[in-house]
Parts: sequence; C-alpha cells; structure tokens
Amino acid sequence: MTISDELTARIRSFVALDPRITEKKMFGGIAFLLDGKILVSSRRTGTLLVQCGAESAAEVTKEPGVSPMIMKGKPAANFIDVDNDRLETDDDLKRWIDIAERFVSAKR
Repeated sequence: MTISDELTARIRSFVALDPRITEKKMFGGIAFLLDGKILVSSRRTGTLLVQCGAESAAEVTKEPGVSPMIMKGKPAANFIDVDNDRLETDDDLKRWIDIAERFVSAKR
C-alpha cells in the first residue's frame, strides 16, 4: 500500500458515512467531494490537498509543512498542500478535513 493509498483510507474513515461525500480520481490521487465540490484529496505524493479559501490559506501556509497548491506554475488561491508528516495523527488529519468542510459548506 502506497502512502497515498494509506492517506485515502484514513480520509475515508472520517467521511464514509456522510452521504454528501463522493470520490473522484483527480490531481493524481483520489479527491473527496462535498456536494460535488472538492473538499480534500490524497495526492500521489502523499500530500493532502485541502480547499480552504484564500483567506484561510494565507493564514495556514505560515505553518511548517503547509504550502499553497501550485497549478500550472501558479498558486491556486483556494487550495493548500499539507505534507504527510503534518498528518501523523487522526486529530491532525481531522483538523484539515474540518477546515475544508467549513469552507466548502459556506460556499453553497
């Protein structure tokens, strides 16, 4: 099992019972969508892609191991990448899923 597969399984353990969540292959991994909008994604590199909004992204990218998602050479305003070593515990992972859920839910 790859590091990306392990992260995907861990994410599923948090979102599996939520009927609003679907999965789709994206970004070289598995994206989890909330009502059709990207929530988080396990990337093939083992990082976690998180949709959190530009304002939140500016704040959390000050933390070690958190960086803007780069798409076609430019930062994607609403997305960040979280290094796998920042996802060691279930609480660590749940924190990022919760941040994403608050942002995506507010976009409705």
